[in-house]
Order: sequence, then structure tokens, then C-alpha cells
Amino acid sequence: MENEFLAACSGDHKALRALFDRYHRRVMGYCLLSTHGDREQAMDLTQDTFTRAFKSLHRVDEPEHFAGWLFTIAANVCHSHGAAEQRRRQVMSLFELETQAAAPDDKEMREQRIAAVQRLLASVDDPLLQQIVTLKYSEPEHTTRQIAEQLAIPHGTVTVKLMRFRAAVRRELAWELLDAEEV
Repeated sequence: MENEFLAACSGDHKALRALFDRYHRRVMGYCLLSTHGDREQAMDLTQDTFTRAFKSLHRVDEPEHFAGWLFTIAANVCHSHGAAEQRRRQVMSLFELETQAAAPDDKEMREQRIAAVQRLLASVDDPLLQQIVTLKYSEPEHTTRQIAEQLAIPHGTVTVKLMRFRAAVRRELAWELLDAEEV
């Protein structure tokens, strides 16, 4: 193993292949566990693990440390992938929430949005924002231009304040959705 490792460190392709052959199945098994059995992802993670390991092979002090070092790389690769996958799922949940928010016939979702708006509006310290939101979402609903005229403020101010408020409502709804999924 030591001669093979030293040869691999110097770039010997046969030695690199021998290291790959020796550890491939175990690294693949680890990656399969990490991806909950998704073979395609596990293969990608295994490839990424060996690519990183072979690029940094010179960092291993002793040949007997190689296996532990290789599995540390595999753990880091799998952890990074898991974190990225979790972020992707959160983004997809937010996208789904946006899509659901666009569906006007979903009574429960509409009620959730109204409740979120009311909660956020109650916590707003800015009286101007409270006026803008009230005018925008009360009966009759006012356009942003009408609100700007009525409050004698720039149209851009109304638009920006509404955009920020809507973003806060979306965040609030997203957290509710994520909390509901954890239950």
C-alpha cells in the first residue's frame, strides 16, 4: 500500500487507479447512505470525492492515514450536497407557496395570507406603511398612483413600501409552511 500510495502522490495513473479500485465501493456505499439510496447522486458524490482527494493527495502525511482522510472528504462532500439539497427544497417550497398564492380559489391559502397580512400590519411601527397597506388592501382597493396622490407622497415610495411589505408577508407564509412540514 505504501509504495502504491507514494506512486499515486507522484501522479502514477496505475497507482491512482489502484487506490480508486481499493476504496471505490466503500465510498460509493457511504454516498448511497448519504443520498438515501439515490444511485445517480451517490455516483456524482463519489466522483467528486475522488476528484478532490486525488487533487490534494500530497496533503496526506502517512499512507496509513489515507483511508480516514478519504472518508473525511466523502463526509464533507456529502454534507455540502445535503445542505445544498435542503436549500433547494426550501426554495422549491417558497416557489410552490408563490404558485399557490397566485391561485385565487384556494380559500384556506387566502385566509392564511390575510392572517399573515393582519399579523404583520399589527406589528408595523411605520404609520405611513400602515396607511399604504390599508388603502391598498381595503375596499375599495386603491392603485399605487391613487395612494400616492391621496397621501401626497411619491409613487415610488408607495411601490417600494408595498414591495417590502409583500416580501415580508411571503417570508411569514414560507415560515408557516416550513413549520407545518416539520410537524
